[in-house]
Amino acid sequence: MLKLVTPPATPVVSLAEAKNHLRVFHSDDDAYINALVSAAVGLIDGADGWLGRAISAQTWECSVDRFPCSDAYGHAGRIYIPLAPLASITSVKYTGSNGVEADVAGYRTFGIGSTQPGYILPAIGNSWPSTICEPESVRIIFVAGYEDVPHGIKHAILLMVGSWFENREDIGDGKMVELPLASKALLMPHRNWRG
Repeated sequence: MLKLVTPPATPVVSLAEAKNHLRVFHSDDDAYINALVSAAVGLIDGADGWLGRAISAQTWECSVDRFPCSDAYGHAGRIYIPLAPLASITSVKYTGSNGVEADVAGYRTFGIGSTQPGYILPAIGNSWPSTICEPESVRIIFVAGYEDVPHGIKHAILLMVGSWFENREDIGDGKMVELPLASKALLMPHRNWRG
């Protein structure tokens, strides 16, 4: 299960950038433009967004019921962090078989900065600790998001804002439109294709 802990501190696209794109030189529509930017980002950002990834730095909690089992060769199972790009792991906590919450003593992190989901493994020579048999007994706090948001993503947001600013209805050419085609083309290379 994924839960947003701390949203991004700054917007992906600033009001000034959006107004420049729209060629709006007054402040009458500022609140509306900010709402459009938020709607565009909300449509594509985060675990439930169209991209399936974090656009800018944000803190999430991933919880699983238990640590994965070792494979047939005795290698400890990986815990995948489902939101890319992974920036850092803040903590890995678990509820032990004694019912007490504790920090995992040591773990290794893989995939920092990768466009694919990262994962963690126990420290070399260690295995995952035993957990209580309850839902969400393992909790991982992590930061995900691009350090520098790709220009294609920013431009796609601006195109969505522009389309919605000019066409304030829910239809285009007589049919429903999911994402403007140019925006979709710009976003496609950044989409996390999950099964």
